[in-house]
Amino acid sequence: MSTSKKGQGKGRSKAATATEAKPAAPPADVNASIEGETQELGRRLWSQLAGTAPSMFDRRWWDDRILSWAMADESVKVQMFRFVDVLPMLHSHESITQHLQEYFDEVRSHLPWAARLALEISQPNTVLGKALALNARRNAMRMSQRFIAGAKVEEVLQAVARLRKQGFAFTLDLLGEATTSERDADAYQHAYLRLIDGLSGEVNAWPDAAVLDRDHEGPIPRVNVSVKLSALYSQFRPIDPVGTAAAVKKRLRPLLRSARKHDAYIHVDMEQYSYKDLTIEIFKDVLMEDEFRDFPDVGIVLQAYLPETERDAADLLEWAKKRGTPVWVRLVKGAYWDYETVICKARDWPIPVYQQKWESDANFERLTRFLMENYRWLRPALGSHNLRSLSHGIACAHQLGVPEHAYELQMLYGMGTEQAQLFSALGHRVRIYTPFGELIPGMAYLVRRLLENTSNDSFLRQSFTENVAIEELLMKP
Repeated sequence: MSTSKKGQGKGRSKAATATEAKPAAPPADVNASIEGETQELGRRLWSQLAGTAPSMFDRRWWDDRILSWAMADESVKVQMFRFVDVLPMLHSHESITQHLQEYFDEVRSHLPWAARLALEISQPNTVLGKALALNARRNAMRMSQRFIAGAKVEEVLQAVARLRKQGFAFTLDLLGEATTSERDADAYQHAYLRLIDGLSGEVNAWPDAAVLDRDHEGPIPRVNVSVKLSALYSQFRPIDPVGTAAAVKKRLRPLLRSARKHDAYIHVDMEQYSYKDLTIEIFKDVLMEDEFRDFPDVGIVLQAYLPETERDAADLLEWAKKRGTPVWVRLVKGAYWDYETVICKARDWPIPVYQQKWESDANFERLTRFLMENYRWLRPALGSHNLRSLSHGIACAHQLGVPEHAYELQMLYGMGTEQAQLFSALGHRVRIYTPFGELIPGMAYLVRRLLENTSNDSFLRQSFTENVAIEELLMKP
């Protein structure tokens, strides 16, 4: 039977402040206890991960070999990702072959002999050139399908049903090109309205899964979507906060109403730094309105690579207490580091993000502790593939007496599946951030994921391709 909490939102949210017992005060040596449990859990999970890598008969094994090859040479990686990023704008096999020739000619000596031969004998206006172009597009599309769930509601439903069978919850994110007109903004809003309406009936009728469908207080929505506020208005401009907020709220309110009607959840994603403050303000303003003030099934992203996020989290806590209803906070490291750094250096602006990875990791742990200490108001959702970060989050929750289902772990679709399965097997709710949309327009998302997956500091790279010692992977930031 389905589980629904329609009409229970206000009562469930007030229970957090009125009836829930406080956990026991943490011991004086809580920091040492958290660190000890982090190390113990991390090592135990690492030992279990060792035997879960895909075999050579799994398509992911071959995809990982391609990524490993790209990682081995920074110059090749850059050219490959440049090509993937521009591919959506290439509409003929001649243009694809020409770009392949131009991009990879610079690194020709770094390529395997077969790749060099293919580039040498394939010209844009030849049969071999057409074959090379078709193969390049097909491989890029196949890689996209690993990270993007599908384009239509039916395909998305099949994807989330598979996740459910694997023991995972989901949140859906619509990919696409930038919103450049009000028609685009309307289309973005309508796509989410159709998605919520199209999924809710079937998803809410699925058999109950207690870990996925309930938190420490009761039922939670199964249909969970993530939206970008900048996509709800073509002229999203921090320089015009009043006009931008009015236009965004006009399209956001129907999404919130649809979520309440269909027992769904709305999460507000975070984008580049220049949008952060306005995104938070719009989120807080609309949820203080009488219509939505008692709606608990909402949340927002905070990025640990920003030093000022600690201040934002404190402000959000005070706002949630004033609102009287908790919200979820998805804590991530941040996916726009390269963008923020390059833009600010080019314009001689102060760089808003930490410049060393360990600083972001340390801030992630501080923010995790803050969220766990205040879980009644800011429900923690830890978004990471870093074994140390997630082990620390679980240890922190345990040592602080946070109920096991009052928080959740979140990971990206198509990445770290074996790790996600281990955390799920421990009884944690693991939610998979699941992008959907047309594959070719979604290439920009694919490039970001590939860059994360193959960066020098990537946990996935270090753990599976460079044989880094477990002591280094679990080292305190």
